[in-house]
Amino acid sequence: MKKVFFIAIVLLFIGSQISLGANANGYKKAGDDPGTTIKSDTTISSRQLVELPVTLAASAGKLEEDGHINVTIPKEVVANKQDILNELYIETPFSLDSNALTEDGNGNYILSVQYDHTQIDTSSAVGQTFIVKFKAPKWYADDLNLPDKVNFTSTLYKGNQIVSSDKTTSTLLKDPAGLPLLQKRSTQAHKIIDGESVAMMSQNRPSSNVFAILVNYNGETIPNAKLTDITPSDTTLVDPDKYIPASGDNSTIQHIRIAKVTSRDSNGVPISWEYVTQEFQDKIQTKTDGFSIDFGNLTPKDSYVVMYAEKVDSTISAQKFGVRYNTAKLLSGDSLLRTSSEALGLDYNDYNYTALTKTVEQKSIVTSQGNLTYSLNLQNIKGVVPAGTKIIDVLPEHTSFVKTVQRNSDYISRVEYQKDSNTVTYTLLKDLEVGRETVVKFQAYYNNPMAKPGYKIHNRAYISYAGSDIYSNDATTINTSSAYLYKTDGATNNPLPGAVFDIVDNNGKIAVSHITSDNQGKVATGVLSPGAYSFVEVMAPKGYALDQTKIPFIIKEGDTAPISLQMSNVKAISISGQKSWDDNGDKAHERPESILIKLYRNGQWIDQKRVTKAEGWMYSFNGLPSQDGNGNKYQYTVKEEKVEHYLTIQNGYNFTNMYVPEPIKPVINPNTMDIPKTIPANMKIMPKKNKEKHVEVNKLPQTGDQSSRLPLFAMALISLGAILLLKKK
Repeated sequence: MKKVFFIAIVLLFIGSQISLGANANGYKKAGDDPGTTIKSDTTISSRQLVELPVTLAASAGKLEEDGHINVTIPKEVVANKQDILNELYIETPFSLDSNALTEDGNGNYILSVQYDHTQIDTSSAVGQTFIVKFKAPKWYADDLNLPDKVNFTSTLYKGNQIVSSDKTTSTLLKDPAGLPLLQKRSTQAHKIIDGESVAMMSQNRPSSNVFAILVNYNGETIPNAKLTDITPSDTTLVDPDKYIPASGDNSTIQHIRIAKVTSRDSNGVPISWEYVTQEFQDKIQTKTDGFSIDFGNLTPKDSYVVMYAEKVDSTISAQKFGVRYNTAKLLSGDSLLRTSSEALGLDYNDYNYTALTKTVEQKSIVTSQGNLTYSLNLQNIKGVVPAGTKIIDVLPEHTSFVKTVQRNSDYISRVEYQKDSNTVTYTLLKDLEVGRETVVKFQAYYNNPMAKPGYKIHNRAYISYAGSDIYSNDATTINTSSAYLYKTDGATNNPLPGAVFDIVDNNGKIAVSHITSDNQGKVATGVLSPGAYSFVEVMAPKGYALDQTKIPFIIKEGDTAPISLQMSNVKAISISGQKSWDDNGDKAHERPESILIKLYRNGQWIDQKRVTKAEGWMYSFNGLPSQDGNGNKYQYTVKEEKVEHYLTIQNGYNFTNMYVPEPIKPVINPNTMDIPKTIPANMKIMPKKNKEKHVEVNKLPQTGDQSSRLPLFAMALISLGAILLLKKK
């Protein structure tokens, strides 16, 4: 009957760094997605059951067309090529066509397994494994045609294009040369379990579980020779299938068949046999745990093969049966000459479907520090997940284990954390039955001072089950910027590129310098440590007013969502003017070194500039906001600080300063002046006309301090009139 062994694991894998099933003697090309892997035992022994797990893995949407996987198997390691097909069990999405097994002309079998992409969940990352199985032939050390090592390969085709390949290498172990005194063999395929070669018993065909005991093949003289054989519990003797091409009566006695060597080749190796079971009819004794055969005195010409088969209780499971031993002993009288044992077990012929899924609560983290909470969900969809299965999680770089948050103590052990390897391990305490699942949740601390936006914290776990490491999907957390500021036009709300900001901390220290808004007006801080910060604009976009108002924000440890802020700029205007001097080239040397121009917005002083000859007596105020946040336009005015000895005349934003000399005080000699004693009542005083140029100055609105010459003239006339009156007196 066809043996069935298939492991299908539905896992979630993310990213191009997936490598399911990588081991010491297998590799997978980095970055393959979709990809294939293949594994084999490090060594393959004579008559071993060879198992080659072949995996197909892909991220969501990567398998968008049908394809196939070719498995290359060297012919010299296959006893019967039909085993490759007969021992293979596959389910959807895999299938075989009518010409699935071919030869490549280079000494290899090629097994082609098709996959139907429409039967694969394209919305998830998937991983499925089928196992190629066959029995190795009998090898001897003196076989010079047998290579020391063989390679197995798997090649993934998407359509007709190769997208991934993998290779694994095994060393062939040959049976030692020479003829044994005593040797016990099982004709069944052997499987390496915990480093030991174990014969795989069939519960469906007991007669195929043939054991052969070679007695005195090296041709010694043994007086009172006796063979004993101890069989394991839960087994009984049954008639064996044919083992050697012996002649004569092949009937059994108590399920035991005995053949004697009748000829050998030039090297002494037996090449023919004759059944002699009936000669030992009264010398065979059986019991529930084995049998014994009395051979009497053996001469160098007396060499035998003892054959029987064992039936294993059909109700016992492979896990419960485990590995048991069948031991033969050869005695001479009461002296033990030699012991030979054969380990036996049951193959896992049932269909197994196990899933291990890993998730992380924090899909993103905006800080360089914080806790990450991981969940491990182990499911048994069909078959059994045995007690002792370990869930192993090698934590990613920059993380460390903190504590277990959740576990079912009936199923899951306490955590084992190895700090040096940063590995977390949980052990399944009892079998996980069909349809059950168990969840472990734990916390890890992330600390990466060099974190940048886009940095991915990948983490996946695996279970070690039946000699294989079965990996979960990747649980990924992505570092993103801690905060974003969106820069817009204050009037249109359109994004503004080109604004330059510094990020300052609570102490005023620059944490990030000169980051610029992009075409969407977005300014990204990068990944910050927890703390209080502010955006400070240091350069406005071209044509806009600089706004150095601090925009504060706070980043907390473990924050998962970035802070989003908005800031607008308004169009900038410039105010400029020029200073002119009307002072006859500073003939009086009264012109100052500088003047002060004051700027007012809506009547409130906001700035001032000192203007000198070096600037050509010109000034400007640049980058002034044209309006407030509500769109109301600002009114700007300028004033000049009063300049001594000068009269200021303002025309818009331009100023003219006119020199005004000090008035000349008249000198009066009282000795030469006739002062009338009385002033006639009808006396008229006519003021002398001033021939100096009269300048009319119109007062300008919103200017600096101004003066007029009219009061000076009036004072001069009054002074002159007073002097004349005094003279007449």
